[in-house]
Order: sequence, then structure tokens, then C-alpha cells
Amino acid sequence: MIIYFSGTGNSEYIAERLGELIEDEVINLFDYIKNNENRNFNSEKPFVLVAPTYSWRVPRFLTDHLKKCKFKGNKNIYVIMNFGDSCGNANKYIREDVKSLGLNYKGLYGIKMPENYLALFELDSDEKNREIVKEADIKIEKAAKIIRKGLDFEKKEIKFQDKIISGLVNNLFFKFIVKDKKFYYTDKCIECGKCEKECVLNNISYEDGKPKWNGNCTHCMACLSKCPTAAIEYGKKTVGKERYLLKNIIEERK
Repeated sequence: MIIYFSGTGNSEYIAERLGELIEDEVINLFDYIKNNENRNFNSEKPFVLVAPTYSWRVPRFLTDHLKKCKFKGNKNIYVIMNFGDSCGNANKYIREDVKSLGLNYKGLYGIKMPENYLALFELDSDEKNREIVKEADIKIEKAAKIIRKGLDFEKKEIKFQDKIISGLVNNLFFKFIVKDKKFYYTDKCIECGKCEKECVLNNISYEDGKPKWNGNCTHCMACLSKCPTAAIEYGKKTVGKERYLLKNIIEERK
């Protein structure tokens, strides 16, 4: 069973492609997290968690949710993370989380995908992003072969820098950077309510017909990227930037 969370499409792409290759069920965790529904997962095949990298670790809200779920059947779990830069020392924290779930950790596999964090970075060109996805396809196929054989993912060398960015930097990042005060709507807002629906943490409500952010943000960028009129901005960082959704790159712009 493949379970995943995806804000702008990268993890979804990996999960769906992997599901095709290993002929396994694929489950989107979005609704379960949004509705605070703790599910009992039961699978004869190994579990595979596909997740984005948030500051060189699996998103905290995601692991918090999984700790409230139960896993039955197969006791093995693989973790695949997509990243723009690296996974850092995420492996250390994943191993600890998996232990609390009562599962046998089969390792971490990192796959580079297009950058999507508009709050800090610029997007690469569509051409470059399509090349990144092509390279990711090769990595997904390799991961599928390892999972089918029941082998562990290869352990990667962890450098001192990796320990710092997944530890100290991650803590500082979530303490000082991951805030929603800089989000705002512009006169492009058509009051459609999509941002509220796309917020996995239910952090957006409507006040006088307009979106309001309520202080519990994880910077997944879904509200900003999925707004149909590009009416949501994050300070000055996103003004004039094209929004990122993977499906636009691999389908609509071919």
C-alpha cells in the first residue's frame, strides 16, 4: 500500500507512478488529515510512504497524523521523499517515527523533483523541470525494483551539514519562518473558496467573503499555487512569479 501527501503534485506523481510499477493501491492522505480521521491501514504488501521534504525532513504534520493511525498486515515500510535540494539527515527522524508505529523501516529513498517553494525560491524553466521529471522517472523505476525484491533502500552518507540542516535549521525554520502572516489576497480574488478547501490544516476560513489565515500554516503553498486567479500572495516574494503545479508542466505545456 502506497500512502502519500502532496501539496502541489510532486509526491502525487511519484506515488501514482510507483503504484503502476508495483501494482499496488495508492491512497491520498489529504482528506484523512484535513478531516482528522485516523485510519487503520491494512496491507499484505509493504507500506510505502511518499512525502515532500519540508526543511530537510518529512513534514511534521504528516508524521503527527500517521502516529495516530494503525498499520496492520505487512510490517515493513519504505519511505520515499521528493526534494528540491536534498533530504539532509531526514533518515534519522524517519527511523524514530517508524519505530513508534511498530513497523520495520526499510530505508529512505530521495528523488529530486522541480522546486515548488515559491515563498523563498524561483521556479526553474518548464524545460528544465521536465528534464528533472524525466530523471525522476528513472529513480522511481529503480525504487520500484528494490521494493518488489523486498530489499532495503541503500543508506546514504550523512555529512555534518546534513545533521545541522535537518536538526537546528529545521527547528529554527519552523519557529521563525513557517508563519502565515505574510499571506494575503489581492483584488483578483473571486471568493470561490478553493483556498479553504485546499488547506490540509484547515487554516483558512472566510470572513466577509474573503480568505483569512488563522495561524496554523505549514507552508505547503497549496492555497497560493491552486488559486484559479493567482489572487494569493506571500509578502513580496511571490509577486510576479508563475504559480507551480506539476500537472501544468507535464501535461498542459507540452
